[in-house]
Amino acid sequence: MGGAQSSEQGQYGFHVLKVKENSPAFHAGIEQFFDYIVSINGIPLNNGDSQALLKTLQEYEGKPLPMGVYSSKEQSFREITLTPSRDWHSDDPNEKSLIGCSIRFCSFERAGENVWHVLDVSPNSPAEMAGIISFSDYIIGSPHMTLRNEDDFYDLVEQYLGKPLRLYLYNSEWDSCRECIIVPNHEWGGNGSLGCDVGYGLLHRIPRKKNERELLTDEGQRSDEATYSDTIFNAPELPVSDEEVLEEAKQISLPPSPTAQSLQLSPEQQPSSSATAAVTTTP
Repeated sequence: MGGAQSSEQGQYGFHVLKVKENSPAFHAGIEQFFDYIVSINGIPLNNGDSQALLKTLQEYEGKPLPMGVYSSKEQSFREITLTPSRDWHSDDPNEKSLIGCSIRFCSFERAGENVWHVLDVSPNSPAEMAGIISFSDYIIGSPHMTLRNEDDFYDLVEQYLGKPLRLYLYNSEWDSCRECIIVPNHEWGGNGSLGCDVGYGLLHRIPRKKNERELLTDEGQRSDEATYSDTIFNAPELPVSDEEVLEEAKQISLPPSPTAQSLQLSPEQQPSSSATAAVTTTP
């Protein structure tokens, strides 16, 4: 597709941060965190023109609209058809989105480099209390700041000592993303402020399940064997107050950790060292 090729050259698109349930984006199969909208109606979006995007969505309200999407998880482009509509939120007068997702314009050229694989999680640690799961969870970003390199994550944890920290997680067993709230601290009774080990680098990137064609070329291997791929995103900066996060933390039911390991992220293991736009229409 021309739009996809053009966007591939530029490596820019609108990163989908959240998809609301039962929205047009949800029914079109757009995957939050991993998908980038790179073209609309055959027109590339690598120039970041959000007004052109909004105008096209308004013009196609109630009509099928072709879109080009790049998946950082599958490392491939695909075409989808989405029908912008207001009917999906008819019971919510405050909802104005035509497609039901939040987006941010950014590059996906090196999106797979910044991911932290959760290894061991200590019992009764901040990580366990936050529902972080050892080995199958991957820290893929935070709404508090953009994580552009390895040190950014450790710096972020230090900045939020004793304060609620939002983290975006991907779980390879569920093949799904979620947000958790953790409070880093040194008073929980163990080493480190998180109470978990994390791995960073090529060997700790998110595994991608092989497709049917790849499985056919690997006779004798198990069908659920995983390979590593570049799949991640840099989260945008969001102005969120600690009071709001603490209040939300009281209402969130987080999944329990199925295992409790003994190791943790200790200080000596740490290295030395955007805005979100909801696709809406105007009144």
